[in-house]
Amino acid sequence: MSFHEELLEKARPIWDTMLGHPFLKETAECRIEDAVFANWLQQDYLFVQGAIPFISVMVSRAPLCVRSGLAPAIGALQEELRLFEEMASKKNVSLDNLRITPTCHAYIQFMLATAHSASFEESFALLYGAEKAYFDSWTWVKGNLKGESPWQPFIEKWSDENFQQWINWIEGVLDNLADQASTSLQEKMIEVFRLAGQYELLFWDMAIKGESWPV
Repeated sequence: MSFHEELLEKARPIWDTMLGHPFLKETAECRIEDAVFANWLQQDYLFVQGAIPFISVMVSRAPLCVRSGLAPAIGALQEELRLFEEMASKKNVSLDNLRITPTCHAYIQFMLATAHSASFEESFALLYGAEKAYFDSWTWVKGNLKGESPWQPFIEKWSDENFQQWINWIEGVLDNLADQASTSLQEKMIEVFRLAGQYELLFWDMAIKGESWPV
């Protein structure tokens, strides 16, 4: 079993819960409320903004053999922001003066803290968790879609062949990093991956239930 397969096996309960989440089911059934989907759109827009400095720090710390493959992700995230802006405009969803939710804020801070303070290997495991969760989630939606979704561009974006190739590249690099890592470092990578999965699951919860600060 490769290391990335081991990660997925150890996080199987998280992944199973994630792929069975009502947000994904209702999106696939084309019955999710526009206001609920807007919750996700607005917060994920903020999340992608926070992911750009996360990737930038990773690029600065990456081994030379990894840097050239990782750096283009910054431009890809900028393209994602444009997609959010286009869809928000079409659906009359405001992206002005957004207030970040506790879950989105915590997830971004976790990513940035890992990128700055943990090992590059741990940061890369976190990246895999976030990207793999999105690919699996939106691929599940696409495979179970009941008709044409009003949010189809998002579904296509994170389930297409280009994203699959990106995931494949991450998995190959991750396996190589793990092969050279100590057992204790591998355990840290596993834990970071699990936490990324938990945050992804919390993100779906936040989107469908709504979330705000106490005061």
